[in-house]
Amino acid sequence: MIFMCTYQVDRDKQADTQAFFANMTDEQIAGEYPDGVSQIGRWHDVPNGNGWIVVESDNQEALTSWIMGWSGQCKFPTVTPVVDDDNARKLVKAMLATQQG
Repeated sequence: MIFMCTYQVDRDKQADTQAFFANMTDEQIAGEYPDGVSQIGRWHDVPNGNGWIVVESDNQEALTSWIMGWSGQCKFPTVTPVVDDDNARKLVKAMLATQQG
């Protein structure tokens, strides 16, 4: 499954969290996600300390473990399952078909 996760860095920890993130080594970045979670993309609103991360995982425990790894610095107010265009069209077509009887 694909998930869109929003994050909000705790305001009192924003400077330290941004410094940690900016100085992560290639090895730390490569090892950030546990087995079973892979990043598709990550976008940041740096001045406001929030952003969006899209990950793929079929392992709820692994996804939760990754979120918990950042829980000392930020909150993840939403973790939402999302689909791509092709799957969205299939789902909407199926829904419309059931509504039209």
